[in-house]
Amino acid sequence: MGVALAFLVVFATFAGGMFLGKMLEQQRTAAYQEGLPSVQKVQEVFSIIDHAYVEEISEKKLINGAVEGMLEALDDPYTHYFDKTHFDSFMEVTTGHFDGVGIVISQNKEKELVVISPIDGTPAHKAGIKENDIITKIDDKETKGINSDEAVKLIRGKRGTKVKLTMRREGTKKPLVFDLVRAQINIPNVSSEKVDGDIGYLRLHQFNEQTQADLKKHYEDLKSQKVRGVVFDLRNNPGGILEQSVDVGSMWIKSGAIVKIKSRTGQIESKNANGGADETMPLVILVNKGSASAAEIVAGAMQDYKRAVIVGETTFGKASVQTVIDLSDGSGILLTTDKYLTPKGRMIHKKGIKPDIIVKFDPHKDKEDVQLKKAKEVLRELISGKRVLKAAS
Repeated sequence: MGVALAFLVVFATFAGGMFLGKMLEQQRTAAYQEGLPSVQKVQEVFSIIDHAYVEEISEKKLINGAVEGMLEALDDPYTHYFDKTHFDSFMEVTTGHFDGVGIVISQNKEKELVVISPIDGTPAHKAGIKENDIITKIDDKETKGINSDEAVKLIRGKRGTKVKLTMRREGTKKPLVFDLVRAQINIPNVSSEKVDGDIGYLRLHQFNEQTQADLKKHYEDLKSQKVRGVVFDLRNNPGGILEQSVDVGSMWIKSGAIVKIKSRTGQIESKNANGGADETMPLVILVNKGSASAAEIVAGAMQDYKRAVIVGETTFGKASVQTVIDLSDGSGILLTTDKYLTPKGRMIHKKGIKPDIIVKFDPHKDKEDVQLKKAKEVLRELISGKRVLKAAS
């Protein structure tokens, strides 16, 4: 899955997927009735292979190959086909738990598989896998030419089974080999604490089905402890469910669009704040290159409305929306159906969101979290009135 858990996708929930599925079914029926030459061509080739190929081959393998080929022809790294097993596994991630080793991965500019972050307390974290490690082998399979979604399929598996990851790490001459035992990964969706006496710290790890409810619970707990401001940490947050990003943004933005969705026809739909916002709490948001999709929606809205100061590094830059579509045999596809814009109409795809205050941080070299330190300094300025955020017009 794109960052792949791992995933770097903003996707619509099943309601949207089922709606789109019905629409596509109507189009498929029309295509067959009209006898599209392209559809007939696929059927023709299938029949030829089935009757004339030198060896017997399963119908399922041919059909799956045809589907995968069509999606690969789109040349879209976020559109994917999942067989039933992997589709079930993918949907499991949205609930906040799955079987695997616990790493978020993506691809760098050189198309290498890079670890965005290990999830705390997981086999990968305990084994010592670190951010920015490059995966060169999965078991004995070279990763050259493998995208992050294909890699996730190889890395994940039934709990109790083993997988070997070979890594390249900056500053280390020899490859690092990690023999891992897969386990149930319970993603720590939200963590929080009161720091420095009167500052609240909220960290959101991903946007799954429980995100807004969990986040609100932690936020209300911090408010009950009389915090005067909050640092909201979205670093290394790979994204997730679109609707949840709207709900999270609505916690601090009272009205207006949280995000604008642009369809293939150019039609724009605003996903608006749903009320109940706390507009008075001073807020600083932390982001980095691992902040993607849904995390960028929230950060972008906060920046557009000048509701928070954004601190850290330029974000990943993913502004496409994928719709989950379940197929009749239990398999499914993740199809890019829309693009999104920030409330002010900014397109951040492949550009990312540039923070208001840029602070570089290398966890391998820096002994102190300088981004968090700066965020707290800025928050103090907001609390004292030394720094003022003017509401967007």
